[in-house]
Amino acid sequence: MSFLDFSPIGNLSGKIGGYNARTVNNKTIFSVRPAYVKISNSPASVKLRSKFSVTAALSKSIFDLPDLKAIWQSVKNPKIITYNTIFKYNFLRSTADKPTINNIITPNGFNLPVTNASVNKSNITVSVSALNSASIFTPPEVTLSAISLVCFTDPPNPESAKYKIIACSKEFTNYNFNEARVLEIDFNSEHIIISDNYSRYILLLCVAAKTTDDKITQYSATFGNEGTL
Repeated sequence: MSFLDFSPIGNLSGKIGGYNARTVNNKTIFSVRPAYVKISNSPASVKLRSKFSVTAALSKSIFDLPDLKAIWQSVKNPKIITYNTIFKYNFLRSTADKPTINNIITPNGFNLPVTNASVNKSNITVSVSALNSASIFTPPEVTLSAISLVCFTDPPNPESAKYKIIACSKEFTNYNFNEARVLEIDFNSEHIIISDNYSRYILLLCVAAKTTDDKITQYSATFGNEGTL
């Protein structure tokens, strides 16, 4: 393995001749590609690859949401890239078939006091107790961002993908952290089309408090549940 601190043609990634190239922290890392790799098709290996694929899909969905990416960047080890941190936290929580309610979209955080949560074909409805029962909020915190991933599962059509993950969020301005509230997050037209092809869901939800300049000050742990659409 070798390192290149500066490349005159910019960051490199992918296959270059007999080498693999990737860029981490503005350093290009080269490693020799093996001439031949035998892929095992044993049941254990197939299951491991499937679990890897599930976790990768979930991790990308988390990473692609700016608020969640910012949260993970604030806690990660400087030597590990953000995506890999998300993947590491979630790999053991996933199955080879789909994500689970044990997967997380935030690392730690205050307990989210959910009293009821459901998903239908068009939206998410979550009832929460007063959030000041779970944490301390200050006057600069004026906005609540509700962030969720929904994994749709159990398609009636056996030719459909085993699961589909969608991401959706909503911001509630001038939020009163001292009162109970029902949070509704609507699906867009594409989400509704996807939901129509599945019969069950897995919901992963968190909230984040923000200041007027859109800075996240604190966030909740992940709430997870599942049910029938």
